Amino acid sequence: MDLRQFPRPQNWAVLLFVLNLVLNLVFCFAVFPHLTGSGVTLLDPDGYGSAGRVLYETGRFDSIEKAPLYPAFVALISWLTGGYRIWTIQAAQCLLAALTCVLLYIIFRRTLGEPVARWAGLACALYPMLVWYTPRLWTETLLTFVLAGFTLTLIELLQTPTAPRALLCGGMAGIAALSKGIALVFVLLTPLFLLLRFRGKVWRWVLLFTLAAAALIVPWTRRNWTLTGEFLPIHANGGYNFYLGNGFARHWLQSPLSYADLKAYAMQDAQNLYTSLGIGPPDDPLTVDRILLHAALDDVRAHPLLVLQKLAVQSLTFWYLAADASKSVLTGALQFPVALAALPGIVRALRRRSWALALLVSVIGVMGVSVAVFAFARLSATIMPYLIGLAVYGLWPMREHLRN
Repeated sequence: MDLRQFPRPQNWAVLLFVLNLVLNLVFCFAVFPHLTGSGVTLLDPDGYGSAGRVLYETGRFDSIEKAPLYPAFVALISWLTGGYRIWTIQAAQCLLAALTCVLLYIIFRRTLGEPVARWAGLACALYPMLVWYTPRLWTETLLTFVLAGFTLTLIELLQTPTAPRALLCGGMAGIAALSKGIALVFVLLTPLFLLLRFRGKVWRWVLLFTLAAAALIVPWTRRNWTLTGEFLPIHANGGYNFYLGNGFARHWLQSPLSYADLKAYAMQDAQNLYTSLGIGPPDDPLTVDRILLHAALDDVRAHPLLVLQKLAVQSLTFWYLAADASKSVLTGALQFPVALAALPGIVRALRRRSWALALLVSVIGVMGVSVAVFAFARLSATIMPYLIGLAVYGLWPMREHLRN
């Protein structure tokens, strides 16, 4: 492909948008129905679409187990289109994914330079794992878009700090946290990156960032307090997921390629725990969290090496673990090469002290929390674009060498 055919950045952005939109539409409406019809995959396995439908039809969202933004997105699309229809939500997600490609291209231009950005943006537009989640009623498509928005505002803030940029970055961090609780880590990490960048002259930006993020998160936390009487920043299931992470690490060798099998082993452990306590499985998710978190921490104290085992195992499962063996192998075949190819880009960025290092913010946040708590391949989907960018950046000198 000759980049000179698209000399203006706006033209390249349009190309990426149209290309990704077409791919997503074809996959959503021509390929995916055959996958759901054959039982290969499910449309709404976690009930996010159902929660959005209830919000649209009744105006109520009583769950404490889900972050609110994706159900609100489903409800908004239903309201705009005059009713809850799966295909309209899928079409909206196709548009959202295409817009994400444009945001990623802008991010790459800010951090990698124009030539690298074009190829990195093209690779993201074509990457199968980013297309895979578009038809499904999961948070990944929305979260990938929101994280791209947060990453862009963070880069703008780090490069040229101003009060409006600090407020915008904080707002995007708050929106990301309301999309999925794991993104709450960016509210904590961003001040650290600002301190590293600006040393002692950073307090104004940290304060504005924190106020903007808190303005969005605190009302939701207060809502959770009203419903439960407990401090719950975004949603429940933290203790449950930490327990699952321990269980997956403990049983990994029994079924290293199947999320379904490993979860069955971990849930059998939980059932045995409830039996030993003389209780049945609690209906209240907060009670489940308390019991399982206490058991998981007791397990770590009794077997300190479990921490190292968990970190090692989940550093692998983060990239490949899917529902069954065939999906895990395919996912690993798509994700491991990208992760490994990103390493030369990270080394090159470190040597040059390049802005490409800013692409690691989302990677560090999402992977760090996942590996420590509970890690499987779906969680890595939102950070793959940044690894693609780093991979292209690392390979770029080789291209220049071959051309010369």
